[in-house]
Parts: sequence; C-alpha cells; structure tokens
Amino acid sequence: MFRRASEAGAPQNMNELGRGVPLHSVPASCPLFIVEFKAGRTDLFYATDLALDIRVGDLVIVEADRGKDLGKVVNDTITLAEVEEFQKQQLARAGYGDGPASPGGTASAGASKKEINPKMIYGKAQPQDTQLLVSKIQDEVKALQLCQTKVRQKKLPMEVIDAEYQWDRRKLTFYFIAEKRIDFRELVRELFRLYKTRIWMASLQGPSYEQ
Repeated sequence: MFRRASEAGAPQNMNELGRGVPLHSVPASCPLFIVEFKAGRTDLFYATDLALDIRVGDLVIVEADRGKDLGKVVNDTITLAEVEEFQKQQLARAGYGDGPASPGGTASAGASKKEINPKMIYGKAQPQDTQLLVSKIQDEVKALQLCQTKVRQKKLPMEVIDAEYQWDRRKLTFYFIAEKRIDFRELVRELFRLYKTRIWMASLQGPSYEQ
C-alpha cells in the first residue's frame, strides 16, 4: 500500500513545486526513475503508483519548477545506492552545479553536500499530450529563431543553441554557450514582454540565470 503523495512530503502549493522532497521521505516501495529533457538535462523522479508501469522510453508528466513538465524515462531501474553517483555525474555536467541538469534549476554551488530531492511523476503522457508536444516543439523552434535574431541585433557574444518551454508554459528556457559572463538583462526583458512567461537563460558551460 503506497502512501499518498502528501504523506511522502510532496509540495502543497505552486511555489514549492519543482523543489522535490528529501530522499528519506520517499517511501522505500516507490520506484525511482531518471527522466531526460532537452539539452540532455536529466533529473531524478519517484512514482507512488506501481500501476503506472513506467518503463524506459515512456513519456511522462512530472513535477517541475512551479508547475509541470514532460520528459522521457531513460532509466527505470536506478537504486538508492546509485543515486549519489548519479548526482555526481549531473554536478560535473552542470559545471557549477547550477546548470541545465535540473528541470527546476534549483541546484546550486555546493549542492553535492545537500540532500538529493527527487520529484514526483504524475503519470504517463496521454495521446492528447503527444499532440500538444508537436505544437510545443514548433513554438520552441520559433522562440529559438527569434532569440537568435535578437542576439545578433544586439551583437551579444553568445550562441543560443536551443529553446525549451516547460510543459505548462510557465517557463521558457534558452540554452546558450559563451566564453564570458554576458549582460543580457535587456534581452531577457524583451523576451519576457513577448512571451509573458518566466525566462531562464541556461548556460551549457556554467551557471544559469533567471530574469
């Protein structure tokens, strides 16, 4: 018998979504999964309902930064013993521990000393979700092209290589590479005015920034 999500310490309000819960508060009977998103970012999730029968390759709706996101399961057999090694790998990829490895963008420098906080899987994506995914991808391509155009116009020394909407459209992330820190506050303000959603600039080489 599984405990309800609230009993596992799941967040109770929108602002807490995406922070996950302490690993020790997730029932031992709840399986763990690694889910992959755009730009190769991955994060750890748990499911409270075995009836979902989640397997590698499944598209799932998951808890994300103040909302929901959609990703693909890439590991359905990870154990508690493997979780710490997983975190080490993600911190190494993220550079400063605050890169695109986390959908919520909540990791920070020194995160290796903090407890791992898995997030919840709500369920498998349904046929209508797959249809929405096509529209989401199309909108991401448009957003990427627009952002690239504005970067060229402003002659910013950065290369924007991808764009990603959070599944619920509450957040729009632009992935970029740059040789040095860039003041892109004006760019982010313009993007916010256009898209009316939170803008997250995720460096693939180091820290990420939100405006």
